[in-house]
Amino acid sequence: MERESTTYHQTDETKIRTLFEDLLEDWGRGDGEAYGSRFTEDADYVSFDGSRTKGRDEISASHQQLFDKWLKGTRLTGRILSIEFPHPDVALVHATGDTIMRGKTKPSPERHSLQTLVAVKRDEEWRFAAFHNSRVRPIDSFRGFLLWAFTDLLWKALGREKEAAHE
Repeated sequence: MERESTTYHQTDETKIRTLFEDLLEDWGRGDGEAYGSRFTEDADYVSFDGSRTKGRDEISASHQQLFDKWLKGTRLTGRILSIEFPHPDVALVHATGDTIMRGKTKPSPERHSLQTLVAVKRDEEWRFAAFHNSRVRPIDSFRGFLLWAFTDLLWKALGREKEAAHE
């Protein structure tokens, strides 16, 4: 039984790794629909900036807008750090994500992220049901603290302008 379970997880792990690689390739092609197809119909997606998108269609549409404008010509690289199976049809995936901006050959260090994904198997096919992306910004030094403090002040200042515009 142990051997069968291990083989089962190895096969599923391979499928999940392929799903993740396909997601990266879809980004590189700027194909929002293909990117969104890697998610369940009711997927929950949280971007690095804390914005939340719900559902495959919205994930596809919002990413196509990004690919057509702000992220045009970019590539996403990453690697899976771990896959755990709390249930045979559910996998918790931790990965890295890095963006290579248009015209560049290396990822931009300021765009380095850690990602948490939940993959689910339905009808023998794996899809991501949840995705959470966090930029790596450790506060483990004075420099890190200054970065956080500055961005918080900047956000506060811009947020006030936004609030005033809505009044």
